[in-house]
Amino acid sequence: MSYSRKFRTKAQIHNCIGHNSSHTHNLKPMVKLYDYIMHKWIKEKRVPCPEIIDPFARMCLWGTKRNDINPEFNPQYTTHTMDALEFMCGLAPGQAHGVIIDPPFSDRQSNEEYNTGNLYTNPAYIRDLGLQVFRVLKLGGYVLKCGYNTNPPYKGFKLIHVKICQMGASKNDILMSLWQKTQRTLF
Repeated sequence: MSYSRKFRTKAQIHNCIGHNSSHTHNLKPMVKLYDYIMHKWIKEKRVPCPEIIDPFARMCLWGTKRNDINPEFNPQYTTHTMDALEFMCGLAPGQAHGVIIDPPFSDRQSNEEYNTGNLYTNPAYIRDLGLQVFRVLKLGGYVLKCGYNTNPPYKGFKLIHVKICQMGASKNDILMSLWQKTQRTLF
């Protein structure tokens, strides 16, 4: 384990060789970050049922409100089937204890699942999504972000953990970052 002295961020590298990368919620490092969020809210802050938002749920059941644009996942896995940004815009401000941001982050996954390009190639969409994440999170709430970068979801967040999941061979590593909302407003 290594630490950044300036920010006290924990970074860990995990061997995830042989695992399916399209179900990132099943990868051990992602589970550990989710467990960290739940521990913080349930055990330390005594919130019995934290509100977790997942705008790209696919088959992940962690969120209390789960969305996926693909209607194939509703109602077994999701509570909503709409565009992720539209879903986030419809949520009340400050209602969430956590948000999971795990869109398909490769062109192959985006095309296979949704017949669209990679969302990360649309900076305006990602910026608007990050703003909505900031808006719906409570102060002190967490964002669990998965992808090929560890950029903050928006301004007003502090990096807590980074986990690198080495997928092996010629596959890209998957980066999982945990961010905490540290500002009440953006001004």
